[in-house]
Amino acid sequence: MSPEQIKELIEKTINGSIKNYWMFLVLSAIVGILAALLTSYLNQKGQNLATKQDVTIITSKIEQVKADVQKGQEVERLKRELKYKSLLSSLSIIDSYLSQVFAPPAGGQIKKQNATTEEVRTCHNNLILTCDNTEVVTMFSTIMFNLEPQTPVTDLLNRYRNLVRKELGFGNTLNLDRERAWFGHVVSDR
Repeated sequence: MSPEQIKELIEKTINGSIKNYWMFLVLSAIVGILAALLTSYLNQKGQNLATKQDVTIITSKIEQVKADVQKGQEVERLKRELKYKSLLSSLSIIDSYLSQVFAPPAGGQIKKQNATTEEVRTCHNNLILTCDNTEVVTMFSTIMFNLEPQTPVTDLLNRYRNLVRKELGFGNTLNLDRERAWFGHVVSDR
């Protein structure tokens, strides 16, 4: 109602031209309550619509974050798998190298293993790509190129094995015996 209409009603009520003004008051109260309820209802509907849109946006963002986390975990899993394979391959290549350079003791034998130049190059590249500690790559090269001829190769092998353990997070350094660090052959090879 406009202010003029309200003023006119008040004047008519005072002058007595409106009989049963109490009905007018009740009707006005009902209209006021209905108007308040309708306003509250529409506000709530608007909030619900906004909340529903917000929930949709938030859900979409959560799903995107989940997808990003899963993708990151998958990449990390693949990197770890490649690192693990590269390090095991490097140990096998070192075994092949040692089987070629060790001279068997008098009357003894050494079971020979072979690794191709391509396998060694691939392994070396994979170590460079996957290892966080450059000492691993350096020690691999030191063994393969015999860069420390004054150090027993089994000591170098044991140091390398401990570097591999550390790189893979497999625990503390192990005290490994130089004399029992490498198997040249076993009885069942004969």
